[in-house]
Amino acid sequence: MIKKYQRFRVLPVRALCCVLLGSALAVGVWMSLRDETSVDTLAEESVNGMEMPSPTVKPHDFSLGVEVPSLEEERLASLGSGLSWMRDFWEDGGLGGENADVAARYDDSLDAFLSSRGDMCVPNYTEAVPWDQDPRYMVEDSGCGTQMFRSAIRSGDSAGALFRRWLDNNETDQAVRAASSVYSMTKIMPGRLFSVERDKETERANRFFYDIDEESRLVIERSADGFTARVDVFEFDTKLVKVSGVISSSLFEAMADAGESANLAVRLADVFSHQINFVNEVQEGDTFEIVVEKKYLGDEFRRYGDIVAARFVNDGETFEAFRFQDKNGRVHYFAADGSSLETEFLKAPLNFTRVSSGYTMHRRHPIFGKVRPHQGVDYAAPRGTPVKALGAGTVKFKGWKNGYGNTLVIRHGGGVETQYAHLSRFATSLKVGQKVDQGEVVAFVGATGTATGPHLDFRVMKNGKFVHPDSLSGARSAPVSKAERARFKQTVADARSLLDSEAAVAEK
Repeated sequence: MIKKYQRFRVLPVRALCCVLLGSALAVGVWMSLRDETSVDTLAEESVNGMEMPSPTVKPHDFSLGVEVPSLEEERLASLGSGLSWMRDFWEDGGLGGENADVAARYDDSLDAFLSSRGDMCVPNYTEAVPWDQDPRYMVEDSGCGTQMFRSAIRSGDSAGALFRRWLDNNETDQAVRAASSVYSMTKIMPGRLFSVERDKETERANRFFYDIDEESRLVIERSADGFTARVDVFEFDTKLVKVSGVISSSLFEAMADAGESANLAVRLADVFSHQINFVNEVQEGDTFEIVVEKKYLGDEFRRYGDIVAARFVNDGETFEAFRFQDKNGRVHYFAADGSSLETEFLKAPLNFTRVSSGYTMHRRHPIFGKVRPHQGVDYAAPRGTPVKALGAGTVKFKGWKNGYGNTLVIRHGGGVETQYAHLSRFATSLKVGQKVDQGEVVAFVGATGTATGPHLDFRVMKNGKFVHPDSLSGARSAPVSKAERARFKQTVADARSLLDSEAAVAEK
């Protein structure tokens, strides 16, 4: 039985609770209506004269749980890093701790992102096919109303001729002028990629690309006032990769077996070009190990960087090379003791080929049939193979020389001259009296003059008389300076640890 004073205390409490509960419900309904009204009002209002679109991404419904649909990786990659950051953020738990209840979570699914941007198209290029109007171009369809045309620059191409295929004369002038503000298109090189993006419906070219080199690209875009231009620099991810192999038939084949390209074989031969004649001294069972930079755009390998260190075992003799940049920015390769690998003359004027006829005083001539001296070395090689200057010097003769055909003679120090014969052509703009550097490409293999097939007839003269090319003994370049020996030793230690490591890849 409840006493009067007890009933007096209970009833007011009950009434107060009812009033508070009713007030809370009323406030909740009012807040909901206010939010909906404010959203509708914002959708109709304008900011600085620009209409605000009504939001289509709604607050996440937590009654359905906290899981977000998984994102499609391919489409995500095309959209950029923003969604990737959102995905990682929410997969890691989103807001946590004291901030967990502060902000509402929004649906960050890809479908919601795309639905809020109904006019967005994710490019999905078709397979490239030759363009029926001009087979020099390969064409791809983006699936978004544009087409991409790609072609390699050819010898004799000019910027004007390239643009006039897509623009009228006035627009061509504007495009070339815009490009010249950031890059001179007189420098375009054969083999580089030239691309054009045009509107599929109107067939109007709006964007042009020229790959300046492996690391940068010229971009020319149509604008309201004509054309604008810029140079984009690619941001590569660089990895240090160890490559090794055993030679069974050739360095090219061994490099291919290691999963690498012929370009890396040439680079390796260049490193040891003063120690090993890769034409006739490489033997079955020789081994190599290289630590080289490989540069990637995303997951795609684009090119090789520097060879950091290399080891080559030739006929049981081990050669090592370590890349070192001095305080003046000059880069050279040295042995582990700091001595230079560079000498006055290379071992051979070509990287890879075979000796078809060696230096001898008694050779039967393949055409005339007579036995006569052959005071040089014949290197059998495909027509067009680059020929390098054996050492630094000055062009003494360039032209036709009887049975030698197209011939080049370079004068070096100490009374030494090198002769390169049966050439198909000379390097562009090469002139008599011009200085050339060691290893510079000066000509190309041919079969001019009295020759049965393409090859290089290479000869060495000393004080006016032919001598055996192997008799050349040039001075060695300067070693690492004493002031930089400590830094060089650390460089060698670091590089050796990579050469001897079992790990194939390391982030640089």
